[in-house]
Amino acid sequence: MKALRLFSVVTLILALGVSVTSCNQVKDSDIQTSAQELLKASPDLAGITVTVKDKVATLTGTVKDDATKAAAETKVVGVKNVKSVINQLEVVPPAPDYTALDATINAALPDALKDHGTVTATAKDGVITLSGEIKEKDLQTLMEKINALNPVKIENNLTVK
Repeated sequence: MKALRLFSVVTLILALGVSVTSCNQVKDSDIQTSAQELLKASPDLAGITVTVKDKVATLTGTVKDDATKAAAETKVVGVKNVKSVINQLEVVPPAPDYTALDATINAALPDALKDHGTVTATAKDGVITLSGEIKEKDLQTLMEKINALNPVKIENNLTVK
């Protein structure tokens, strides 16, 4: 009778132990899904990829600044069952917006080119591209006028005669 009671108690303890440890067996894919959904909820973090192996989350992708990189890591660290985070995010600042500069340059180009009928110019992304033909004696004057517009760069495709 004591053996039966002892066997019952041991079986109960064993069953309880198995049930407790099996509840802690969370799949990496479930953790990954939770982390990815959390990041997708924030527009700044939506492009980040999360992979999870052995409850260690790895972040990959690009972000606009260091603050966004840190925010992504902080969010994933907070996901239940994540042991640690490997942050491999690359910081790539957004390209500058040259819309206003291009508008200003394009508005001033006709005046700068009025004495040089065979020269054409366009401005895009702050870069003035010159094309056409110009006499050597007029080149310096034209370049001074173009430089006065403060472009980021000048691409000179002029044929000098």
